[in-house]
Amino acid sequence: MMKKILMALLIGFFLFFSVSCSAYTDFVDENNEAVTDVLELGLTDVPERKILYEVNAAYDVNDLDAAADTLKALVEADEWFDQEIIRETRITYVIRIKTARLDAFTTALQNEFTVRSYSKVGTDISVEYQNSSNRVLALEAQLARLLVLYENASIQEMILINEQISDIEVELQRLEGDLALFDSLVDYSVVTVDLYGGTVATKSPFFNRLGNAFVTGFNAIVAFFDGFIIVLATASPFLIFFAAIGVTIWFCVKRSAAKARLKKEQAANKPH
Repeated sequence: MMKKILMALLIGFFLFFSVSCSAYTDFVDENNEAVTDVLELGLTDVPERKILYEVNAAYDVNDLDAAADTLKALVEADEWFDQEIIRETRITYVIRIKTARLDAFTTALQNEFTVRSYSKVGTDISVEYQNSSNRVLALEAQLARLLVLYENASIQEMILINEQISDIEVELQRLEGDLALFDSLVDYSVVTVDLYGGTVATKSPFFNRLGNAFVTGFNAIVAFFDGFIIVLATASPFLIFFAAIGVTIWFCVKRSAAKARLKKEQAANKPH
């Protein structure tokens, strides 16, 4: 009897151990499969890199007109100027340059002119772009489904479906416009160029700053006198008005003093 009980316990323990190992193996296999699926999804869902570049550069030049002609010659036919501001000793350009040749363009400018300052900033919009693209795909799939449902819908259902279709089309137009703008900004970088003339441009930053400081100081003096004359012209009506009042008061006071003096003289000369 004792042997049968012991044998039953051994068989039960063996069966339990076999089932546990099998369950553990299935659990590991299922987890491995799940992890593989996650990795595959992550690899296929990695957004394409979309980076917006913006360059701000300033250069000292000897001749503004010649420098402007040189700059315009470096801009290709499929590139364009967004803005051009011309001042007496400075010209500012905002240019759209193809991102593929942005570095070549800025290098050409540095070879032609003396660099005063330079900065290049990149903004990564990959996530925003991918989210908008995924949203477009989802809306297009939803639109296709609605069109299928529309074929066998009742009149009331058609009205509701048409409203949903209109909303989806409006949202699609907005998202497609955003994507087109993103593509344009990615393909063409914004380059702001300031050309400074009016001073002798040299390879020495110190002499460039010295010459620029002199020109800035001279312009400040001219601006001061311009402002002073404008203020004086603005205040002249008030000055004339108060001057007239002052002259009138002075004349009245002087006349009163003269009358008082005359009365004193008459009183002194009167016989007692």
